[in-house]
Amino acid sequence: MAAKKTLIPWSSAKPAPVVMISGGESVLVRMAKDRIVSAARKQDPEEIELDAAGYQAGELAMAASPSLFSSSKLIIVDAVEKCSEDFLGDAVAYLDAPNDDAVVVLLHAGGNRGAKLIKKLDSAGFPRIDAAVLKNESDRAKFAQTRFKTAKRRIDEAGMAALMSALGSDLAELNAGVDQLIEDTEGTITAEVVDQYYGGRVEATGFKVADAAVVGDAKNALSLLRHALSTGSDPVPLVAAVAMKLRGMAKVQGFSGTSGELASELKMAPWQVDRARREVRRWNEVALGQSLIAAAEADAAVKGGGRDPVYAVEWFVSEVSRLARLR
Repeated sequence: MAAKKTLIPWSSAKPAPVVMISGGESVLVRMAKDRIVSAARKQDPEEIELDAAGYQAGELAMAASPSLFSSSKLIIVDAVEKCSEDFLGDAVAYLDAPNDDAVVVLLHAGGNRGAKLIKKLDSAGFPRIDAAVLKNESDRAKFAQTRFKTAKRRIDEAGMAALMSALGSDLAELNAGVDQLIEDTEGTITAEVVDQYYGGRVEATGFKVADAAVVGDAKNALSLLRHALSTGSDPVPLVAAVAMKLRGMAKVQGFSGTSGELASELKMAPWQVDRARREVRRWNEVALGQSLIAAAEADAAVKGGGRDPVYAVEWFVSEVSRLARLR
């Protein structure tokens, strides 16, 4: 019989006799854990922490068994991805007869260690919380939208685009930004509101460089780029930010339909489709193709294929700005 699909989003995390938080995205791990712990504490449980890497045989059964101190237990097990053989054996056996008055939270940061435990967890129908690293901007935007929705706050598309441009490259910073906007503002969050808080962030210049370059504003793009480089930014993500914007433009070029329809087909958020459409209108196909070739060359150069990564990224930004002005 096939294993049940029990992987659920962090926003739906709640106590269960056994629940695993699976993945290495620290923000999602913390938020899922906080949701579970906060709900479990309503029963005033005895709280116990275990380390799966240094685990000794019998510790889980002892921790989960009823005690004189409390009828309920909350057991947090860290480093399951590094678990000892003793823990693996005890945890697999525990799934056969878990204590219904206990909540056992297993933290697994990823990897193959503990695969037998995960397989049995899934087969038995115990929940696993998805805390995998969010590798692309679209997933991080969905995370932010979920945060706003949970808080019963609305952010319009322009506001989301501004927020992602400022903070979208780092989930921890994005999460902190969402917190601040929820706490410090009222009503619909617009691009103007976001800009009041984060419009001057020099750390986000990768996206600001890209915004300036694709509209042909070479002076502003190079000024932002040089400031970023002088404050320690790495050329690799700077090239990546500009290349990502160009690829988004190339994806939407020639497509018709609503942003919602295209978002699903192109694996982009609706606001990303709208933004890319606006930006690509000023480009001709030949220039856009040449810019993508330049992106590939710059990417190779900053990753070791060239002698001077700084020169490579400056050349790339200049070239994109030049191509943007061609008609």
